[in-house]
Amino acid sequence: MAAWHVKFSAFDMSGSDPKKLVLGLVSNMTLEKAQPFFLSLEKSGYRGEICMAVSGLDAATQAFLRARRVQLIPYERERLKPRWTRALRWLAAIMPPGQRRIMESRLAPAYIHPHCSRYFFYQSYIESCSAAYSHVFLTDVRDMIFQADPFAFEVPDGLSVFLADRSKTIGTCDFNTSSMRRGFGERALQAWRDKPIACAGTTLGTTEAIRDYLEKVTRLLCGTKQRESIDQGVHNYSIHQYPPAKLNVFENFSGPVLTMAHIPPARIQLDGQNRLLNTDGSVINTLHQYDRHTHVMDKLLKAVT
Repeated sequence: MAAWHVKFSAFDMSGSDPKKLVLGLVSNMTLEKAQPFFLSLEKSGYRGEICMAVSGLDAATQAFLRARRVQLIPYERERLKPRWTRALRWLAAIMPPGQRRIMESRLAPAYIHPHCSRYFFYQSYIESCSAAYSHVFLTDVRDMIFQADPFAFEVPDGLSVFLADRSKTIGTCDFNTSSMRRGFGERALQAWRDKPIACAGTTLGTTEAIRDYLEKVTRLLCGTKQRESIDQGVHNYSIHQYPPAKLNVFENFSGPVLTMAHIPPARIQLDGQNRLLNTDGSVINTLHQYDRHTHVMDKLLKAVT
């Protein structure tokens, strides 16, 4: 049963546990675009590890990331043409289930969208070194900044997901409607159209919970065989159709993450230090989609970088 209203409590983590991991993808990003995420994370006091799958980065950007103790793992993909994808699917169809699953998981990253193929990288990385970490934060990079250590709250057991503004649902947001329909069809869209939107760009949990989540997501991606970006559809479908036993769902302005895209501009008010706060006055650790609010973006960036 999902805990749809999770009590949020921030606290000091100056002695952060190094067994925390921030895991993401940096692809074809300029130094200017990469700086806000990593400078604000550094300034937040986060002392855990950072690992990024990287592709298409110039030498200056890579040097900047290494200077911020980011582990860089090259992530280059060969993009299969549709006819080869179809041929390999036919071959997979006659394989025993176990072999088919292995082949599909290796084939999928070669034809699905990078926003979706990143989950296979995450899964591979977690499987290879899960014993090293207690908690993992899967995160977007381009439109994310930090006002505090992303783990500086009473992290609940299990998987934590973060909602977009309640003014939109899966069925009233064009992007989420399209993603759900492309991935799972009209029937799934109608089943979940009135559900709140959970954002695929921020997922946090114990390593075990993240591993189980990635197993579901990659299996669903293999099943859809969709070449377009459907990460939002897959994320929400997995949570609603196959919710984990320990699912924690945080609302905007009451948790450690603020998902800002659908928030009315009038609700974005900064305090005297140009910080965004929850309704209880606590500092919001992570600001996602901050760049949608250009009227305060420069002030936010100046405060955290």
